[in-house]
Amino acid sequence: MITHRIDPSEFISIVPPRIAAAESRPSLDQLRARFARNDGLPFADVLTGPRIRQALDEHGVRYRDRVFDPVTTLWGFLAQVLSDDPSCRDAVARIIAHRAAGGLETCSPNPASSCNARGRLPTAVLRTLARRTAAELQAAAADGWKWNGRDVFIADGSHVSRPDTPENQAAYPQPVVQQPGIGFPLARVAVLLSLATGACHDTAIAPYAGKGTGETTLLRAMDDALRPGDVIVADALFDNYFLACELRERGIELVARVQAERVGTRTVEARPDGDLILWRRPNKPRGMTGEEYRRYPKELLMRQVTVDARDRDNRAKVFQVVTTILDASIDGGQIGDLYERRWSGEVDVRAIKEKTRGTSRGY
Repeated sequence: MITHRIDPSEFISIVPPRIAAAESRPSLDQLRARFARNDGLPFADVLTGPRIRQALDEHGVRYRDRVFDPVTTLWGFLAQVLSDDPSCRDAVARIIAHRAAGGLETCSPNPASSCNARGRLPTAVLRTLARRTAAELQAAAADGWKWNGRDVFIADGSHVSRPDTPENQAAYPQPVVQQPGIGFPLARVAVLLSLATGACHDTAIAPYAGKGTGETTLLRAMDDALRPGDVIVADALFDNYFLACELRERGIELVARVQAERVGTRTVEARPDGDLILWRRPNKPRGMTGEEYRRYPKELLMRQVTVDARDRDNRAKVFQVVTTILDASIDGGQIGDLYERRWSGEVDVRAIKEKTRGTSRGY
């Protein structure tokens, strides 16, 4: 994964858009309003100083004792992301209020020092804190929030524009169709969102185009965020034979929308709740060596379920979902319902992008 300076869109993952059971989950706007009512630094009581300093120590980060140390800067940054006023001036005002309430000396309202300090926040530390917080939320989730006793994660991808700096232009080139000197650097992003908590368990970022920038490749970069028994729900871009083989080998299940009719696939057993099919290994992809290709089995036993659903405009829609879940105790209706809940992940990603787009302009 490419190393880069922190941007508001990269740490919003620590703010879970959904933190309650499916029937009563607040939206990101509701959660933001709840925190925004606090005039100080609401995350100071949630993401404590000792926890942040522990992550800093783990990554060998050294810093001076000053007002905008990494702890205070991070608290101000998170408050800025959730505030109705995403400006750096508002973030500094919150830091001043927090220090005054604690009997500490206040600082200048000029946001320059705060913006400079935010630029020094190491990406690795922020990723550690985000992943650790998400894991803690998942561990604390009630059993009733799980699906058939399993943790479910929604894999989704999108793209985001980056600040127009020489460093970002080099790391995230603009699309080749873009005229030179116009537009912003573009990055591709893949995320793993918990279906139970809404927290983002991991994020992978790469250039928008080029080798190794596809969403399945980015999902592989988040392998260590998943455990045996987990379930990934994803759209048709993740309907990939080689990815399904890799996940099954690790004991991780995949539920994905069928992208296209597969050549050589045959039905082993026709069942009312989903046919068992043998998926034949596709031709060797470009970039994969012959040795790597031969490691994958020639056929993979899968299950294919027909989903009769409604789209976002409430129009009837019928499509196929393929899964590695072969457990007969889980019927096709459950798998179809699970896939339909993937829409929650798309809504979360959209809300995150809309909110952070405003924060990116808040200087």
